[in-house]
Amino acid sequence: MSLAASRAVFLCRDGDVGDVLARLGFMERRTFQRPAALAVAAIIGLLVLPLPSKGEVSCHPNIFGGQDCTSPEGRSSSTPNIFGGYDTTSPDGSHSSSHPNIFGGEDTTTPKGTIESRPNVFGGKDYRLPNGDQIESRPNIFGGQNFRQPNGHVVECHPNIFGGEDCR
Repeated sequence: MSLAASRAVFLCRDGDVGDVLARLGFMERRTFQRPAALAVAAIIGLLVLPLPSKGEVSCHPNIFGGQDCTSPEGRSSSTPNIFGGYDTTSPDGSHSSSHPNIFGGEDTTTPKGTIESRPNVFGGKDYRLPNGDQIESRPNIFGGQNFRQPNGHVVECHPNIFGGEDCR
């Protein structure tokens, strides 16, 4: 998977932009928490997990109310926390934690800094990475999200048969 896809995997983890970038989250109705977590996981994956260019990330719900994601680097797992967000463990053993923010998005604390999200006018989210770069998400025609990376590359995610998302 490309660097962009790995970031998407980090986002997917919590369901916002998900575990697709496999390690972030979102606080809304329960039905929307998983997508937010996925988005966050995907973003974190982009920051922390450089993936091979032909890799793919696949996520599915776990028994703890979070998501498990598999990528070429290994497996990440998330669980809901008491702050209305998610705690995520990455394949390298590092941890991240998210909680809702005052902008209607989430703040996710990672070993590399904080990722902030807020809703955008396209029905997706805008993510500000610790280094100041931004990732934008928009719904796509497949029922998933497209994530535009700072370099212009787009990671496409779509629902899978397991109730999670697959991103490339």
